[in-house]
Amino acid sequence: WYIGGAFTNVGGVARTNLAHVAANGTVTSWNPGANGTVYAIATSGSSVVAGGGFTFSGGQTRNNLVMLDGITGLATPWNPNANNLVGAVLVDGTTVYAGGNFTNVGGQARVGLAALDAGTGLATSWNPNPNNAVYALARNGATMIIGGVFTTVGGQARNRIAEVDLTTATPTAWNPNANNRVSALAVDGTTIYAGGYFTAIGGEVRGRLAAI
Repeated sequence: WYIGGAFTNVGGVARTNLAHVAANGTVTSWNPGANGTVYAIATSGSSVVAGGGFTFSGGQTRNNLVMLDGITGLATPWNPNANNLVGAVLVDGTTVYAGGNFTNVGGQARVGLAALDAGTGLATSWNPNPNNAVYALARNGATMIIGGVFTTVGGQARNRIAEVDLTTATPTAWNPNANNRVSALAVDGTTIYAGGYFTAIGGEVRGRLAAI
């Protein structure tokens, strides 16, 4: 497993916020390091994409988002240069989706959510435009479920959780309306699981965890 967090030691081995752990629990030699907390990790082929609140990783200056060689741990040339924290990453083919507190990434103004070319690091035209940070992403067929602290997406009222079309970038009619931050999402068939700070979601009282 590739793991990230706010640690300086894993299994008795010095590792700064990033590590690779074998199936038997042994920490491998992979050691890119990051000079700040890593909040999200996703694999892209033989590479590892990490997001967080750092300015240096894999031996290079990388602001909050980095693609690392899965063998050497060195940063690749890919450099979207997010101007604030990245709290969620999801890789889908040749696209890297990133969510966080940023307002600029991949050379474009993007508030909290962006689709980035996995080769160039540049932002694509896809822009759902939430009005605040996105902290969770989950693919759901032709749509993306997003969670965070936003209250609008694409100019439409969506409180902290929304479903966005992956082609048009517009929100669908699905609207569970969480009353506080959504921090984690998972899709299982026709059910969306959400975790966060909410006490009501989908028209029901739910303390921080719900199935929708």
